[in-house]
Amino acid sequence: MHQSIAHGIAKVYPESHHGICIYHLEQNLKRRKVKSEVIKLFQSAARVYMRKEFDLYMSDIAKVDKKTFDFLMEEPPERMMDFIQVKLQRWFYERRNEAEGTFSDVSCWVEEELKKKIDLAFTLNVFPVNSWRSRVEEEVITFLVDLNKRTCDCFQFQFDELPCIHAIAAIEKRNIKKSNFCSDWYLKESWLKTYERQIHPVGHTDSWIVPESVKSQIIKPPDFKVPPDYYLDFQKFRTFQKNMS
Repeated sequence: MHQSIAHGIAKVYPESHHGICIYHLEQNLKRRKVKSEVIKLFQSAARVYMRKEFDLYMSDIAKVDKKTFDFLMEEPPERMMDFIQVKLQRWFYERRNEAEGTFSDVSCWVEEELKKKIDLAFTLNVFPVNSWRSRVEEEVITFLVDLNKRTCDCFQFQFDELPCIHAIAAIEKRNIKKSNFCSDWYLKESWLKTYERQIHPVGHTDSWIVPESVKSQIIKPPDFKVPPDYYLDFQKFRTFQKNMS
């Protein structure tokens, strides 16, 4: 992997795990002047479906070239899954607790977004048309707000599914709860439901009790047809990559 990409990912996504594809890892091996025998063993190990077969190929690599084996095992396959599991477990726990400790009808983020708009909304002039519709004036521009249809001429109300400043002005004029005009997805109830499940640790693989019926299964990748122009695009990419290096 190009170092500039690695540094960029580390800076923008400091907690992310970045793996490496088979192709680039193989190129790294070739640049390290690894024996062709080891390259073939690596190719086989990278494409098997069962962990037992993978371990056998890696064992063969260790016998032929221990230094290359250590290089390949710097990032074992389990580490990425462990990272994802720990991250999701923490996210679900923290966000579930945050949702349970919220006393408003909407999520904390929505509550903050509505608060940001309230001061500006109070500066607008509201002229009710009927029970639901209002004409709202912002400086020299007039906006028609329909609370029943949840629409506004500024389009923010219907696109974001949150009251815009014009809708908030119309809502406050009628002394109605703003949360009544937010999408159901923004409600505390939906927030709680999103994180109601718990992410449990699975423990070390040595402690797993896996039925033989499961061990014997071979999970294959889904069928996929390569687009006709795939190889042409790939060649263009490789040419571009060479020119940039």
